[in-house]
Amino acid sequence: MVEKTEDLKNSLTNLVHDLGYILSDRLRQVDGDFDFELSLTAPSDLDTRLMLMLDRSMMPESNTDDSTRVKNAWVTFAAMASAYIFKNVGESVSKPLRKWLANAASAAILAGLLAEVPESSDTDEQTTSDGDAPVEIVSTPDRVVENRQDGAWYYGRWTVDNVANSREMMDVIDVGMTDACIRVMIAAVVNYFQENRFAPCGLLRDSYASEILRSDLMDKHGLTDKRDKIEAMRITGYWVSRLYVFHMATKHRDLEHPIRPINNVGLVRPLKLDICQYFEDLTARFIRTRIAHQIASRMVRSVCIVFFEDLNELIELRRLYRQISSDPFHYHSDCEYLTNSSRSSVTDKISSIFGRLVTYLSVF
Repeated sequence: MVEKTEDLKNSLTNLVHDLGYILSDRLRQVDGDFDFELSLTAPSDLDTRLMLMLDRSMMPESNTDDSTRVKNAWVTFAAMASAYIFKNVGESVSKPLRKWLANAASAAILAGLLAEVPESSDTDEQTTSDGDAPVEIVSTPDRVVENRQDGAWYYGRWTVDNVANSREMMDVIDVGMTDACIRVMIAAVVNYFQENRFAPCGLLRDSYASEILRSDLMDKHGLTDKRDKIEAMRITGYWVSRLYVFHMATKHRDLEHPIRPINNVGLVRPLKLDICQYFEDLTARFIRTRIAHQIASRMVRSVCIVFFEDLNELIELRRLYRQISSDPFHYHSDCEYLTNSSRSSVTDKISSIFGRLVTYLSVF
């Protein structure tokens, strides 16, 4: 009964958020009193049953050594995390989703997708997250006095009571799901950049996360229910380090405000997915500017451009777009956390040209 009540509460919260966004967006187009910056941030709390718990006492002593011994140690550690999730989630979710979450837990660790933000101000410590150079070893507690988890996971103690046994896990562990789980988790973090939420809300139908959900990637591994797919993306997206994924996607760019350093937790390996293109656009905070730019890009290539009266506004729109896309995390709603720098005062206010561009789109 308690579980059903919690599910209904979460469903209602999500519904309130989505409906509020739709109405607010419509009002901004017709009523100046509602022309304020819209927050796209989804509810941030994740049910503790769905959070990852790691046992620091069992964590391997290295995450960069490529030796067989170290790899085996992390494989064992990942298997324990998988068994914990499987046992802790229990029957609160469907069997296919439960299996997916268990395999995603081990995949996140073996791909190095978890991380911590060092609280220490010691600048002599070498921290990186590109997987190619030495990183701080978070497995030894005395190395870093205080850390903050960049994701929905925490340290605890694994016991025989909160971890599934080997007999239960025999039919659960499926290494064939690893790549699929990683792709879904990465898509969730990309979606956080685009929409400030780990699962698509439906507004950006061409988003990377939407493409993943529409594909048969998850169906191949028994996850066929649409709601389960969305939950799998949302839950596992919460686990992953946004800082790590954002850094890996933009490390080749010379950003004025780069992602702050982190300490990887797990077996550090290079990210094989090419997601760079998704970070060359605007963040969720500037969704109106993004839409206006898309329409304008289409309009300037058509014969109808001669009917648009103020070309200077189009030039200014293009300038603003380039300014934001060239330093995306500085203009993200979580700028202070992501870059450890002050947030930009630039806002998503392009009301006059936005309305005319939408009119153009509807007419032509």
